[in-house]
Amino acid sequence: MEIYESYSGTSMIFVWFIISMLYLWTTEKDNDIKLLFCHLMCIMGVLFFFPPFAYTAIHVFLDNQTYYRFIWLMPIGLIVSYVAVKLVFGVASPKYRRVLAISIIIGMMVSGNFIYSNNSVTMAKNEYKLPVDVVSAADIMHVDGMEVKAVVPAEMLQFIRQYDASIMLAYGRDALVEGWSGNPLYDAMESVPVRSWQISDTARQQLVDYIVLRTGTPIAGSRPLSSYEYSYLTSTGIYDIYIFDRAVFAEEKKEQYKNNKSDSYTENWIDTSKDS
Repeated sequence: MEIYESYSGTSMIFVWFIISMLYLWTTEKDNDIKLLFCHLMCIMGVLFFFPPFAYTAIHVFLDNQTYYRFIWLMPIGLIVSYVAVKLVFGVASPKYRRVLAISIIIGMMVSGNFIYSNNSVTMAKNEYKLPVDVVSAADIMHVDGMEVKAVVPAEMLQFIRQYDASIMLAYGRDALVEGWSGNPLYDAMESVPVRSWQISDTARQQLVDYIVLRTGTPIAGSRPLSSYEYSYLTSTGIYDIYIFDRAVFAEEKKEQYKNNKSDSYTENWIDTSKDS
């Protein structure tokens, strides 16, 4: 039930769906449509809530984070739309037909949620509809004619390869889904403070060319990050970018950005070598 509630949210689409199903069940004369839109949907609904089927699906070919996708197989929007059109064209008077159509549209609108009131939705800040600092970081890391590999903070994962597909990531959006992340580099990146040896050693093992940290991220360890072959390159404003010293393009990039280093940059290093 919890998975169903996570899928349906606060929208009334499922209420419209149930009403549409009941309407079709009692009025539909076309047996093919009734089989597809009524009988098959009932079978799928029973399977979704049937404990043995749910247990098998979650533990064999899905998981509790993706089981709700089973509902995607149900053409809910299509069925609701079909019934709405059927109702509208079932009215003989053009005047009342228009009134009913407008009423149905308004009813569906007010029964949902305004998408821009969701905290996860942010207004586009540029023509690419991507955060400006993500675009800036991608431009800095780009190397003509070759792919590079980077590790970035979690909030950049969904955007950076939309802008530049030549930037490979050590882990993708799946790292944000509970139960899917198994990459030690993600855990190292999101820890506070970041451990200089841990993050650099794991990044080298995964052939990472760039490490992107949030500006001001505390870095703890017996030595600063720069002593582990990841040198500070430049900043975008809210992100500090480090480059692997042995990358084939490292010297060229360092030369390119040697005059663009942030005057306010200081590696927020916490020396732990003297800790007992």
